[in-house]
Amino acid sequence: MNTNDEFVKKMAQAMGALPQLIAEEAKEYSRSRFSEKSFDGKPWPALRPKYKPKKGTMLVRSGKLQGSVRIVRVTPKKVVIAAGNSKVPYAQVHNEGFTGSVVVKAHTRKLKKQGKKKKRTVEVKSHTRKMNIPQRQFMGNCPELERKLKTVSEQLFKSILK
Repeated sequence: MNTNDEFVKKMAQAMGALPQLIAEEAKEYSRSRFSEKSFDGKPWPALRPKYKPKKGTMLVRSGKLQGSVRIVRVTPKKVVIAAGNSKVPYAQVHNEGFTGSVVVKAHTRKLKKQGKKKKRTVEVKSHTRKMNIPQRQFMGNCPELERKLKTVSEQLFKSILK
């Protein structure tokens, strides 16, 4: 086998490995947004004091949302990263933001004990609630991610040319 054949073989291997490498890098970029609290260099809107979590940080209380970021599909021409599942139905709302009304189903609420009074429950009727959840994007296309993907791709091909 001559040097040209070896080079072509190495390039074909790199081209085959590139989509998976890009998928892993994009997934890690999206997951790292939760610690950076920004997307494409733009910080997320701050939480109002009323909503500051007692446990965890902004968008990370249990880690389920961050953990739901995953690689869905990798083909030679397309990489798909997704977030959310049946336990994390709010992923899209946080990534894109939401303003509008939602229906709150009827439920039972436990009230806190006040003084010597026992805890009691109250029946809450079905109602609508206006919501305004600001966008705190953690995944999607952006120049910062594209720069990272370009760097990783260049490193892969430079390693082959050595």
